[in-house]
Amino acid sequence: MPDTNHNTFTIVISDEQLALLKRHNFPCSEQVLATARRTEAGFELTGRWLDFDTLVGWVAGEANHARKNRRPNQTDLLDDIADQLESVLAYHRADG
Repeated sequence: MPDTNHNTFTIVISDEQLALLKRHNFPCSEQVLATARRTEAGFELTGRWLDFDTLVGWVAGEANHARKNRRPNQTDLLDDIADQLESVLAYHRADG
């Protein structure tokens, strides 16, 4: 695998997804959320490999928790964020 930890990667999320991430305040999200920049497509979040890899674990775990507590809207938003993070990680993992 290439040294991806020094490269930065970007995902675009909706206003609603950004608000949800801020509300959960995951221990690893502060640095990524500080990069939030509004674009025409939503909010761009930028982070390093480790930032996104750690964040996806927290987001997926919270999605599972929301699923158990029957919060479908929150589950869908978290699943979408996790999917985007996983896509970026998988793309750059394969890029090596």
